[in-house]
Amino acid sequence: MKDIAWDMNDRTIVRKVQTTPHQNTLPDPTLEKVKQGERMRFDAHVNVESMAEGMHLKKVTIFSNVPNGGTWELISDEGTAVGGRGTAPSPLMYFAAGLGLCMMSHVEMLAKSQDFVITSARLEQRSTWTTTMDLGDIAPADSYGKGEHMQLNLVIESPETPERLAEFIGYCRQACMALQTVAAATPVATGLHLNGQHVGDVGGTGPHLSA
Repeated sequence: MKDIAWDMNDRTIVRKVQTTPHQNTLPDPTLEKVKQGERMRFDAHVNVESMAEGMHLKKVTIFSNVPNGGTWELISDEGTAVGGRGTAPSPLMYFAAGLGLCMMSHVEMLAKSQDFVITSARLEQRSTWTTTMDLGDIAPADSYGKGEHMQLNLVIESPETPERLAEFIGYCRQACMALQTVAAATPVATGLHLNGQHVGDVGGTGPHLSA
C-alpha cells in the first residue's frame, strides 16, 4: 500500500501528530480481541481545547483504540454569524461529514466482501438541525438544540438490479455505526469534573447532578 503525502493548502487545519495523547477522566485506549462474528468495540477519544485566539476557535485531538489509527489534530471554528471567524469547519460540519464518510466506508467495504458489483459510488447528504438560539441574547435555560433530519443519497453506477442494490444499502445502513448512532437512541453521559474533582453527571433538562 503506497503512502500519500497530503499538501492541500499552505495553512492546513488537519494534521497527523506523533504524540501520545492522554485523558485524565477516561481510561487509555485498549482493544479487546474477539472471535469471528462477535461484536468488536471501537472507541473514539476526543480532547477539545479552546485556542488562545478566542472567538470559537478550538483545537481537537482525536485518537482511538484502533491499531495504526493515528493521532490527529483538527481546527474548528464557527461562522461569523455566531461570533466566529469562518476559518474552519464548524463542529456540526465535522459531525455531518463523519456520518457521510462512515456510510461511504461501509459501502466500499461491504461491496468488496459480498461481491456486489459497484462501478462508482458517491454520497450526497443534507443534515438539518434547529435551535432556539436566535443569534441574540437568550438565557442558557431556554437554549434547546435538536437534530431534525438526515438525508443521505447514494449515487451509484452498477450492473446490479435495483432490488439487489436496495438490499445492499440496507446492509450498509445496518452496519454503519455513525448512522446507527443518530438513528437509534444512543445513551450519552455528560460528566462534570470541577477543579480536579469528579462532581457527577449532568442531566440535559436542568441543573441537577447524579453522582
